[in-house]
Amino acid sequence: MTDFEAYVTRYSHGLSKFCIKLCGGIDDADDLFQDTWTRALEHFDAYDPEKSFQTWLFTICVNLYRNAGKSKYNTTRREFSSTEEKQRFFDTVPAEEQDIDERLDLYRALNSLPKKYRVVLSLFYLRAFTTREIAEILHIPEGTVGSRLHTAKKLLKRRLQDGSHDR
Repeated sequence: MTDFEAYVTRYSHGLSKFCIKLCGGIDDADDLFQDTWTRALEHFDAYDPEKSFQTWLFTICVNLYRNAGKSKYNTTRREFSSTEEKQRFFDTVPAEEQDIDERLDLYRALNSLPKKYRVVLSLFYLRAFTTREIAEILHIPEGTVGSRLHTAKKLLKRRLQDGSHDR
């Protein structure tokens, strides 16, 4: 098994979950997932093994997502297109979040946030990156990550409390 194949085996599950969180739809998430691995393979010779592969990979993913604008990876913003898609989303939510209604509310509220806030929340809470790693992935200052996290948490809390997922 080559180094790249080992990385695919190790990081595919986490990357898949992250893509679902970013895109909000399975089809778009699958496209982003495939595009990320394709780009990683194309530029694998540029990867510095002294640095975290996961950070490098997620940087590629976030850059593809951000650079695509609103069209390419956000075409299916409906709630769920199938039972399978709904289950795949629920599989990405931490196990302690057992109530289905609460998970649906979280899904709706998270997807209603502007992209810059959805990305930092997903990286921080769902992928457990540090603020320093997120800053590296997004190419922004660490203080900006902290500010976005603070704002995102306030927005998410407000939307969960008042049910304003469409704003």
